[in-house]
Amino acid sequence: MARTLTSPEALAWYFKHRPAFVKDICWHVATARSQWGTTRQRHAESALDAMADPVRVNAFLLQHADALALDTTTRAALENDAAEMRAYTARMHAYLANPWA
Repeated sequence: MARTLTSPEALAWYFKHRPAFVKDICWHVATARSQWGTTRQRHAESALDAMADPVRVNAFLLQHADALALDTTTRAALENDAAEMRAYTARMHAYLANPWA
C-alpha cells in the first residue's frame, strides 16, 4: 500500500533513488532508440513505466519548490530532469505509435 510523502520526504526519496531510475530510464531509452519492432515497443513501454513515479514526484517537488526553499542547484536539477523526462516521454510515445520508423 502506498503512502503519502511530505515535501521533504519526497525530496529525499527523489534524490536517493535518482541514480537508479536515471540508469534504468536511460538504458531503456537507448535500447529503444537502437532497436525496431516489438523490441522497441517493449523498451519504450518499460521506459514509460520507469518514469511514472519520478515524473509524479518531480512535478510535486517543482510545484512546492518555494515551500521547500530549494537552492538554485537543486531547483535546476529538478527542472532539467523534468525537461528530459518530457522529451523521453514524447519520444517513447512516438516509438509506440510507429515502432518501425
